[in-house]
Amino acid sequence: MRLSTSQIFQSGLSALQRAQSNLNHTNLQMATGRRILTPSDDPSGATVSVQLSAAINSTKQYQRNVDLAQPRLEQEEAQLDAYENYMQRARELIVLGNNDSYNQANRMTFASEIRQLREGLLGLANSKDSNGEYLFSGTDSFVQPFVVDGDGKVSYVGADGEGSVRNVAISGTRSIQVGDTGKSIFMNIPEESGKLIEALPAEDNTGSLVVKGSEVTDYEEYGKSVDYGPGFEGPNSDRTFNIEFKLNTVTNQMEYTVFDAASSSVVLDKSNQPIQDVVFDPALPFPIQFAGRSVTLSGVPEDGDTVTSRPARYVSIFDTLDSIATAFEAPLAADSAGRETLSRAVDIAFKNIDSSLDRMNEVRTSVGLRLSAIDVQTDLNTQRNLNLNSTLSDVRDLDYAEAISRFKMEQVVLEAAQQTYTQVTKMSLFDYM
Repeated sequence: MRLSTSQIFQSGLSALQRAQSNLNHTNLQMATGRRILTPSDDPSGATVSVQLSAAINSTKQYQRNVDLAQPRLEQEEAQLDAYENYMQRARELIVLGNNDSYNQANRMTFASEIRQLREGLLGLANSKDSNGEYLFSGTDSFVQPFVVDGDGKVSYVGADGEGSVRNVAISGTRSIQVGDTGKSIFMNIPEESGKLIEALPAEDNTGSLVVKGSEVTDYEEYGKSVDYGPGFEGPNSDRTFNIEFKLNTVTNQMEYTVFDAASSSVVLDKSNQPIQDVVFDPALPFPIQFAGRSVTLSGVPEDGDTVTSRPARYVSIFDTLDSIATAFEAPLAADSAGRETLSRAVDIAFKNIDSSLDRMNEVRTSVGLRLSAIDVQTDLNTQRNLNLNSTLSDVRDLDYAEAISRFKMEQVVLEAAQQTYTQVTKMSLFDYM
């Protein structure tokens, strides 16, 4: 076969370029420490490398979530410890205030300290983390969770309901709650005394009725067992009543009737007269009294509007402290009724402070469990990250001993190609002319 001079030159040049390319590739591998520089180096290895890199990045993100959640939960735990100290001191003051050896001036001092505890508790409930976010606002972390109105009543205005607390993933299969809402800790405390009631306008009311006050005014009547029909016997303290408004089309006056919610029976007053079709005059906001209770309303009802009176399900710790402070500030009447009123206020305060401590301990236990889960997951993430990096190194990283040996061999190949090319280029008739 005849070989032209151009073919000889081209063949030699291609060999030089291949040798140089192989040497450069090996040199780049040694410089980067990577065996796989492009997918063509090892298609299956490149695929596995991408998957392992994604898993490593996910694990790092989970650990960043852990690092975000841990200090916030630790700060919440510290605030709950302070909450317990406030409540224990409040209990001590209530015990002292209920002692007959102390006079009215002493009780005023105790009331003043209880109000200071309430202010300290309010500050605690509005505390922030190191990022300037409120601890107990839920997902509305830049909104102050507790506000005080003109009457001194504390209200919660942070996030509420489903999705109100931030959850972060700490692994591919687990997420944890970062914090708790202030409502669940300070406001939704189960009412344990059984001596507090609440009145709620129906959601579908069309008038402007507002509940101004709801309280027990006659404890004898409140605890009295009443027969509202077969199967509906029981004390008034356990029952729910509905105040229903109806427009009298003859007189054009708004009237109300009080019903027992379970039996739909009309409630009787203390003189055994039915509380039925009683004229309601918004201009004269006299309380509606029944079953030992008193409900004061303002605003104008519309035909069909309803207000429900029931035993309180929850009580705010701020209301509990306010109530007992007010009881201590009130002059104690010399008769037994005055002492009974104070004892009743103390009993309510004790039971609801104990209930708040129980609720706080539930939350603190939950926080402790979450912190424990974070510690365990941190160890798991660290170990997983180590294993993934080790596997990725086995797949992607360079074996330097093999690479150096190959580099030396490729150097020899390149030098041989260069020498061969030099000799071949001299094989020309022109050299002999």
